[in-house]
Amino acid sequence: MKVLVTFALESEFAPWRKLRGFKRASIAAWDHSYRAQVGSANVRVLITGVGRSAAQRSMARAFTDLPADVCISSGLAGSLRSTYRLGEVLAARATCDASGEHIVYSHSELLADAVQLGATRIEKLIVSERVVGSADEKRSLGAFGDAIDMESLYVLAASVHNAIPAIAVRAISDGTESNLPLDFNRVFDDRGAVSVPKVIGQLLAHPQRVGGLLRIARQSQRAASALAAFLDAYVQEISHDPLLEISKADAIAV
Repeated sequence: MKVLVTFALESEFAPWRKLRGFKRASIAAWDHSYRAQVGSANVRVLITGVGRSAAQRSMARAFTDLPADVCISSGLAGSLRSTYRLGEVLAARATCDASGEHIVYSHSELLADAVQLGATRIEKLIVSERVVGSADEKRSLGAFGDAIDMESLYVLAASVHNAIPAIAVRAISDGTESNLPLDFNRVFDDRGAVSVPKVIGQLLAHPQRVGGLLRIARQSQRAASALAAFLDAYVQEISHDPLLEISKADAIAV
């Protein structure tokens, strides 16, 4: 089975990359993909960059360059409800934009397998156009969804367009009770990657926020490690699932 897994950032992928010894798929500077054999699955990882534009740009040719039987949109997410703990792995029944106008559902058997392996099933993963950093806004959005990220809707939409069964699986790195220490909407470059100079610029202007940034880094590392362990087991599980019918008919959004 060929499995395509997407992450927005290299740091989200780093623990799994180390665990399985993923190798760069190409020496081309523009190719941000990796490959490894995980059990009987041929896994390709694509780093999309953060946000809608980066995700759509990366996914425009994803299935041409990286043929797949299954697609997993993965990475970290912010919790919109206090019931989810840091590092908890969530599997979303649906991804949607903040208005609820656009929605894509995960493949039912992929979702069932994720829950069986210990992921927490959630109803809605909201995909935002920007980083939501305040505790008040996260709690407000909790009336409409369970967690929030910035790419899953576009990854799953591209999968459906190409008739590829897909699912959104995310680990919680940021709880509802905390405010992000920096304006993360201003730290990404044109490719959707973190710009170190932009981060340093904000820290020079607000040195008292270094502690908060270190806290977020520790939480993200913990969540990424939990996600790596889950994905490693999950990819092996779905590659042997006789009930998972890899067919174009199953990859239709409701």
